[in-house]
Amino acid sequence: MKDLMDLKIDPERIKERVEAELFADLGERKVYMKRRILKTALIAACAAVLGTSAVFAATPAGQEVISSIVAYFQNEQSKEITSLEELAKFNEEIGTSVTRKGITLTLDNVAADDNFVHVFYTITSDTPFYEGDNQYASEVWDRLLWVECGINGRLAGYDSNNNNGDSYFADEYTYKAMRKYNISTETIPDNFKVELFGEANAAFKTALPDDSPFNLIWQDKVSEITDEQKSTVWYVCADVDKSAAKVESVTHDIGVTLDSGIIIDKAVFSPFGNQIIVRTEAGGELDQDDTDHMLSLVDDFALFDENGTSLDILDTGASMAADGSSLNSFEFLKADVNTKKLTIVPTRYKEPESGEELFTAEKKIGEYPMTFEMNDSKAVVTDVRIYDGRVEVDYCIDGYMKYGPYFELLNDKGENAEPGGKLGCTLNTEVHYDTNSYTAVYSYDARDENGKPIPADETVSAEAIKANFTTLRLSRVDCFALDWDKAVTVDLK
Repeated sequence: MKDLMDLKIDPERIKERVEAELFADLGERKVYMKRRILKTALIAACAAVLGTSAVFAATPAGQEVISSIVAYFQNEQSKEITSLEELAKFNEEIGTSVTRKGITLTLDNVAADDNFVHVFYTITSDTPFYEGDNQYASEVWDRLLWVECGINGRLAGYDSNNNNGDSYFADEYTYKAMRKYNISTETIPDNFKVELFGEANAAFKTALPDDSPFNLIWQDKVSEITDEQKSTVWYVCADVDKSAAKVESVTHDIGVTLDSGIIIDKAVFSPFGNQIIVRTEAGGELDQDDTDHMLSLVDDFALFDENGTSLDILDTGASMAADGSSLNSFEFLKADVNTKKLTIVPTRYKEPESGEELFTAEKKIGEYPMTFEMNDSKAVVTDVRIYDGRVEVDYCIDGYMKYGPYFELLNDKGENAEPGGKLGCTLNTEVHYDTNSYTAVYSYDARDENGKPIPADETVSAEAIKANFTTLRLSRVDCFALDWDKAVTVDLK
């Protein structure tokens, strides 16, 4: 048996990757969630080999669990990650399955263009994964497969930011998941191979079997995995063709260097989204403070089209090497292949002036649209919906806004009115690509000191929330100014 260091796997990279995957699952539990529940196992790797032969089936077993793109998102637990219309248009149904020890992994669907590859898969069990509402018990994760994806011989999402995911238990026997991998910084041919590798709870075990392909997967050496190694885990694959989406995609080389040193490399417009690709050059070995400062600069710009419309840049995170080199992609809305010009406006941090107050506005819910006006932008709330254990706030942004907005739910006394309270509630912001709008979803998620869910009671019923929640508050100091004197306009036509 080998441990992580023997395998020359970077534990910090695995920790970051596992953390990102875990908190993409089961409702994006990342805002108020007490992360210690799962973090204790983040650096661990694989499970023991379950030494039985695999059974592959494209039909009928695979076809029985295939669900269309639309069907996946019909479950109320799912979240929108890309335009559903475009996903359905460019979706390829696969339906290939492998069964081992009573658990089946099925590659359901793949949808790809020059920006993203979406992979949908299902894990089913002959016996229940859980009983009652106990979906998050450790024994559930002990049986549930950890799944990694290879795209054209490389670990999907290994070198890119702006990867996303979603998953849920459709029932006690069925776990459904989708992953959205950013490929805009790679050269992926129109015809490529998608591979799924499953290991029983690989992320939470302390050692990998010698013949486990996860030894190579987590070193980004998917192409070196042998057929014999593939036979020791759950393995399915499919050939995918993205040429249909390519005819509706366009890449523009930009090559503009801003004063901060960041290089706006190119822009990619495609059916599944638009991304601006930003690069920084190596500058020698940097200490942590220098790296943090440089990393804060990689998204210090705003985008406008030929009509002066501010294009919403999504906060999708970024990464940087210790020498200052980086390659990141930032997704933006309100543009498409017909956009004629991009104006890149650097932004700079503006120290709040003495006496400058935090912008705070409170508005009673019930009448919409509700507009919060700021210096360079407006946040317009178009609806608020209340359900048992959940509040949904629909809104759009007009103008330039760096990060946010983030709303607080209050009662008439100015007290927190989120279902479950500040530490018992998660916030997930859904992007609606068809309308360039957003929904902030506040969901009850109270847990005890051991991380087990505390069952909801009448205090978070829709009636109780409606009786308590009366006011939306938006607070922010806009510390970023647009530097129009250094703006650069790029002709895309």
